Amino acid sequence: MTLQTILQTILSNAHLAGVLVLATTGIMLVFRTSFTTNFAQGMMATVGVFTTAALTSKMGLNIWLGVALGIVLSFLLGLFIDVAIIRKARKVSVVGKQMITMGLVIIIAALIPLIYGTIPYEFGRFIDGNIDFSIGGMDLFITKNGLLILGVAAVIVTIIFISLYFTKWGLGVRATASNETVASMMGINTRVITAMSWSIAGGCGAVAAILMASQSGTVDNSMMVSVQVNGFMASVLGGFSSFYGPIIGAVLIPITKAVVAIYNSLWSGVILYSVILLVVLIKPRGLFGKKDVKKV
Repeated sequence: MTLQTILQTILSNAHLAGVLVLATTGIMLVFRTSFTTNFAQGMMATVGVFTTAALTSKMGLNIWLGVALGIVLSFLLGLFIDVAIIRKARKVSVVGKQMITMGLVIIIAALIPLIYGTIPYEFGRFIDGNIDFSIGGMDLFITKNGLLILGVAAVIVTIIFISLYFTKWGLGVRATASNETVASMMGINTRVITAMSWSIAGGCGAVAAILMASQSGTVDNSMMVSVQVNGFMASVLGGFSSFYGPIIGAVLIPITKAVVAIYNSLWSGVILYSVILLVVLIKPRGLFGKKDVKKV
């Protein structure tokens, strides 16, 4: 196995890291502010990409306008779920909230075929072609569309993290994540904070799904299932109690799996999840998780 093969494999799968980073960002924001794992993240994203595909392929709408409307719909769907459902279940246990999001998965998955049809949509790439280059005498390439996905993901996540640490909204998110009750006592409108987190999660998910569809070429009801699972795995690996840990996990998982697949494609998933299990056994809070300290 040569270094060139490893590098080319990483470049060929780099777009998956971009997609997973966006999806994981949504999962992380919801968890830190609503204190529950959102199992409906993938289906919220699927609504956005189906809307974009339907508007552009059936109605002939401009692709960029279709993308914008798909993202807005998922953004509003996240807002609706928090305001109309999660907010009403504030006194429900964490497990109860998780069950609610599982129920939403079933409901949304059933509604999508009714609204958009059962035949998978085709979805073209935003940019065709490859970028060829050489490093140390090794000829490598990356698709232009894959590079676009990485760029969009990097820009969105950078904006979110700058907002987390340098804006009033970000201060509210961090305060709510630390202690929702104390944050409320300090005058922070935690309802607005959680609503925005759910909305941003929906928007990030839609962007992830649209970018993934642009690379794979198709849109179907189950396209975000593996992304959803890996998003949770990334959060567990990096640490749910950290803002940046899940993002680092989201970068490591697809790249590691792709490299392992070079040696054994059949068992690559098993090997990857076994490694994650081993890490969690050694560090239960994840690689970057923080220990909860309670003052008495």
